[in-house]
Amino acid sequence: MTAEEPWYSQLREQWRPQHVRLLMIAESAPDDGGDVSRRRFFYADRLGADNLFRGVVEAMYGSTKDDLKRTGKRPWLERLQTDGFFLIDLAPYPVNALGSAARRRSLLDAVPGCVSRAAEVAPDGVVVVKADLYPMLAGPLRKADLPLLQDGPIAFPLGNTRAEFVDGFNRARSKLGA
Repeated sequence: MTAEEPWYSQLREQWRPQHVRLLMIAESAPDDGGDVSRRRFFYADRLGADNLFRGVVEAMYGSTKDDLKRTGKRPWLERLQTDGFFLIDLAPYPVNALGSAARRRSLLDAVPGCVSRAAEVAPDGVVVVKADLYPMLAGPLRKADLPLLQDGPIAFPLGNTRAEFVDGFNRARSKLGA
């Protein structure tokens, strides 16, 4: 598979802001395995185990797990959209089931397409999340004159790295100004 699943493209576009102020690039599109309850970031009807979403709304709005449980995802997605936040993936197809060598090759092969998609979005700023993606994307993004906001890797927001993610994400985001 080399293309994004139509269900994910539709979800992503539903939440695309008119003007992208902050573009975040994550690793790859989610693999739902045919089960809608496994859909992630842009799926408004269920929070599930969506560490990236939780990390982003905590960083941007100080939301807690309890806030998300109480309100669900939809109001936060609406707020992200209003505030100009958007997410694309380095690989438009899932890579999580691949072995490490195949995964790395797939991600490296996806860099030119990702940079093109990022340029089409024309964001005010770009943040790359997940430490191993930064070395792959930093040079190509800068070469394409895309405004990369960070000077180094930002961890993926798992439970044990969420605080590190929030700090790195907010330091990068602060470069956008008011």
